[in-house]
Amino acid sequence: MATQVYLNLIQGKQAQYSKDPNIISSGSYADVMHRILIHKKWTEFPRHMIAGMTATVFRLVVDRHLTEESISAYNWMAENFVAADFIGVTASQAAGFSFAPTFPLYQKQALVDIKSSIDRGVGAIVWHDQFVIAAGYDDVEQILLLCNSEGQDVTRLPYDSLGRNSTPYWYYQVLESCRTVDVWEVCKESLIQAVYKWEIHDYMLPPQDYACGSAAYSAIASALESRVYEPRQAAAVLRYYGKSRENIASYVTELGYLSDHMVQVIQEYTSLSDLYLKMIGWVDQSNLWDVKEPECVQSVIALLHQARETEQRAIDAIKQAFPETIGNRFKDVGLR
Repeated sequence: MATQVYLNLIQGKQAQYSKDPNIISSGSYADVMHRILIHKKWTEFPRHMIAGMTATVFRLVVDRHLTEESISAYNWMAENFVAADFIGVTASQAAGFSFAPTFPLYQKQALVDIKSSIDRGVGAIVWHDQFVIAAGYDDVEQILLLCNSEGQDVTRLPYDSLGRNSTPYWYYQVLESCRTVDVWEVCKESLIQAVYKWEIHDYMLPPQDYACGSAAYSAIASALESRVYEPRQAAAVLRYYGKSRENIASYVTELGYLSDHMVQVIQEYTSLSDLYLKMIGWVDQSNLWDVKEPECVQSVIALLHQARETEQRAIDAIKQAFPETIGNRFKDVGLR
């Protein structure tokens, strides 16, 4: 193993180093995975297609105080593994808690796995208070080089800081190989998973603290009504889901060939994206949003009610498109 490796994903020593120890711009698992796939030439699909095909873009989860944790509140080990599998990517991964007495052993093995992946020319996905890419390392300086889903800014992470985050969770995933998949089947399955994510609460999340799918809209509205939220964090959550609904609209627009019912699916998700755009318009008025100005908050709540109804119609249209497959799964729509 070499003592220094810099993937051209970050252009080696020509990369710009961030002055902030944390990477600022937020990215999802699908975002960072897409950058790796493009770098390896394992896909030519744009980012919204990968987000859709993995079904990750359909997730809608919030905690009941609208904290930024909402964005990443799901079972990483289960869902990220399945997301990679959907698009034909073989992956290995590990996760745990940094307070565990065995953490130093896991940290040591994580460094071995991550550096080995980089040596093979494949960046590794790492949790560093968000999903980022380990795209280089330097044994002399004892650092990993992290980047996010776009841009050339790089964060230097000391080896002994790997897995030590603001929360006690650590996680990494190594993408090993990629095979050809039936895109028609993958896209069809992703829409069926959208139904599952809309209707079923994530069993890993306590319902008294989190709401999923359809129920998330009521939870957001309730938090806004009761004013039990911090405006900056709530804005980040709404912007994140606004972007995800924009990506869904772009994704389904390319799937008209799947069924005649896709016309309505496309129409409803396009309307949903437009509603979120209006929502973010209010959120971006920081002089109103930050002080919880009643007209601003009530306008967002009204748009949320419209968004829930619109997304429900989109889900109903998906059910009309694939009634036999969904029906055959009975109560376990998420079964593949």
